[in-house]
Amino acid sequence: MTGPELTLLNWLLASAPVVLLVVTILALDWSAPRAGAAAWVVALALGLLAFGAARDHVAIASAKGLSLALFVLTIVWASVYMFNLVDRLRGIDAIGRAMARLADDRLTQALLIGWGFSSFIQGITGFGVPVAVAAPLLIMLGFSPARAAGMALVGHGWAVTFGSMGSSYYTIQLVTGIEGDVIAPHMALLFAPVILVSGALVAHIHGGLAAVARSLPLVVVAGAVMAVGMYVLALAGAPQIASSVPAVLGMVAIALVARTPLFQREPGPAEAPAEPEGGEGEGMPFWLAFMPYLLLITLSVISQIGPIKEAVSGLRWALDYPGFVTAEGFAVPSVDDYAPIRLLNHPAPLIAFSVLGSVGLYVLAGRWRAGAAREAAALTYSQCLGTTIGVATMVMMAVVMADSGMTVLLARGIADASGPVFPLVSPFIGLLGSFMSGSNTNSNVMFGLLQLETARALDIGTVTISSIQSIGASVGSPMAPAKVLVGAAVVGLAGSERAIFRLVIPYILLLVLIVGIEAIIIIELLPGLSR
Repeated sequence: MTGPELTLLNWLLASAPVVLLVVTILALDWSAPRAGAAAWVVALALGLLAFGAARDHVAIASAKGLSLALFVLTIVWASVYMFNLVDRLRGIDAIGRAMARLADDRLTQALLIGWGFSSFIQGITGFGVPVAVAAPLLIMLGFSPARAAGMALVGHGWAVTFGSMGSSYYTIQLVTGIEGDVIAPHMALLFAPVILVSGALVAHIHGGLAAVARSLPLVVVAGAVMAVGMYVLALAGAPQIASSVPAVLGMVAIALVARTPLFQREPGPAEAPAEPEGGEGEGMPFWLAFMPYLLLITLSVISQIGPIKEAVSGLRWALDYPGFVTAEGFAVPSVDDYAPIRLLNHPAPLIAFSVLGSVGLYVLAGRWRAGAAREAAALTYSQCLGTTIGVATMVMMAVVMADSGMTVLLARGIADASGPVFPLVSPFIGLLGSFMSGSNTNSNVMFGLLQLETARALDIGTVTISSIQSIGASVGSPMAPAKVLVGAAVVGLAGSERAIFRLVIPYILLLVLIVGIEAIIIIELLPGLSR
């Protein structure tokens, strides 16, 4: 045996934890911690009773889930704390006023921050930080909390695969064994329609079809700049910056086109954030307010320099986990240094260093206020408690499902049932992985090889399908509970995640469907473009 047998009953059982998670959050309005705990318990029970996992197997899988959750949560804690600290010192006010001066039209602000800036942050750090940074800025500019989180979530999805210094891209490239100079430019080419549509969807979240029509000059020009930039960098062998640099170019394009006759401005300017009326932090210059994020970007780039990266490669914290084989014959290999937190290659330490450096500068500049660090810590604890429990239980559920064979069984059933329309279904398999784990990288690990082998069996383009797997996981990852929880925490909707889920899910599903249609067109109608 090589794993659980694919039967309708087994497939339905394997889907039960995911169905329970979705139904309890969307239909029953359960909090994320409660829904995650229930789904984890069901996954444990199914692994033990239906899929041949032993007690030590599900214990190991749950422990691995906690390690993965710690990898993500340290970033959440650090990023939320950094934001709260800068906010306590009124630095966020200064950033928001600068953004408002750069783009005083409300639609332009939505695109600049929800689409461009969030994607830039994704290119550098990822792991939920784009939402943690961009959504509060949008709220401060007058957008509602749910829409702010929704724009940041939908807007940065295109940047995930080549984001986080290319971690997800390198994963799909390594898992499939496809040469980087083959898959990188092909994937970048397939991303082009996704980039354009994601900008239009951010406009739609802001103001419906009227906003989409008005945004076309901005979206078309900036989207084209982003798409060309991504393709050129991928072709040049620089995939690690193929999200961040195009996002910066896109923001410049948005700001420039918004000042031309091509763009029809709203009758009146959008309201800028009110100037502070006194007290600590009044009149803080933008460069000083933005310093923590500037330091984070700088440290992220420095950490990728070859000699520095090599010198600190051994400075990490991680655990080793044994392998096992379930009674159904599903083999899980042993793994060393699982989900490592590296000193200069993990966002949390980089955020911590950025905070420490910024505190020193704030003190020297006379902008520090006694008690700010303590207030930020207390606020971070209250904001992140529910998120911490929810992320931990959901990731444990995902790893238990993966290590008992349920996840692969789900994907096999989807692939077998789809047959000739597999290219249309392929990105939804990527979405399935990122939805459960909150990670494009993890989705590529779980399903990358499965997608490749299915493409070979169907005799269709392996490079195209492998690319579509990662693109589907990329644009689908923003609807993952783990990321929505981050969005809910930073916009003050912790415990009310349902509002964000209901807003973003239709947009994300539309994006993934467009990716599937693109795959069908290329493979069936334009085979010359398929590889």
